[in-house]
Amino acid sequence: MIKQLLLLAGLLVYIHGITQTGIGTTTPNPTAKLEVASNDKGILIPRMTETQRDAIASPANGLLIYQTDSLPGFYVNRGANGVKDWIRVSSDWTKNGTNISTTDNISTTGNLIGSSASTLSGFGAQINTITSSYQLTASDNAEVIQSNANLAISLTIPTNLPTGFNCMVLQYGTGQITFTAASGVTLINRNAYNKTIGQYALATVLHLGSNIFVISGELSN
Repeated sequence: MIKQLLLLAGLLVYIHGITQTGIGTTTPNPTAKLEVASNDKGILIPRMTETQRDAIASPANGLLIYQTDSLPGFYVNRGANGVKDWIRVSSDWTKNGTNISTTDNISTTGNLIGSSASTLSGFGAQINTITSSYQLTASDNAEVIQSNANLAISLTIPTNLPTGFNCMVLQYGTGQITFTAASGVTLINRNAYNKTIGQYALATVLHLGSNIFVISGELSN
């Protein structure tokens, strides 16, 4: 019995004295609690679907999994312990010197901030060609609305467009374009004009906020 107790005590002392663990190496890096070394194998962490991931109760902050469906990839929980806030560890970004690029879309709910010398390049304006009366949508922001109609049409400006919305309107056909305000929208123009002047006329639409829109350009009554 005494031998068994001494053996157990010695084992506990030995385990307590181990500060690093190596798998595939007897000399783990002193800064690593665990080092796995291999020349032909990797580490396989738990793989699961998005539904299975979201079913994890009270995930720890920093918990890492590999998601196999939806948008596959490594996901880490950045929420506080017990709070679910999964984000994808993206591999779609490419860094070259000081430049960062991606082939995916970039979206943000915040602001993009730069200096007074900052510029945006490589963005071509989208041309939305219409052939009959049309109502602007938020997706028309910064677009060119081109009308090929040969009969008069109306371009309606609704109330749900974001502040700062702007687009260019080109009367490419012979049909005159009339700018029409939806209920709650105010259109302002220096000469109170609301129609394009003729074929190839160009006009702009700018939302100042509070559903007040400036219509400017080659206009007439």
